[in-house]
Amino acid sequence: MGELIELARQGEDVVIIKDSKPVAALTPIEASDLELVRITPARERRLKKWMESQPGVTFPSASAAVKDLQREFSKKRPRSRATKTLRQP
Repeated sequence: MGELIELARQGEDVVIIKDSKPVAALTPIEASDLELVRITPARERRLKKWMESQPGVTFPSASAAVKDLQREFSKKRPRSRATKTLRQP
């Protein structure tokens, strides 16, 4: 296992196979891929809803996932009709 980890540290994607079937993968990541981001409860709900609507979505790397999610959640969301009504005089 140590040799496989070392290969991943060197930038290799490692797939572990058992009984002729892939069962796990080791992918190189950087420390910045593990930075935690605080999210509001509203963003957490949006993330969960997005994840449920995207079954089977995979990313080639942790950094690609972070970039895609940042792009998805930086999009402006339309305001609800109720919010617009409350702001009208």
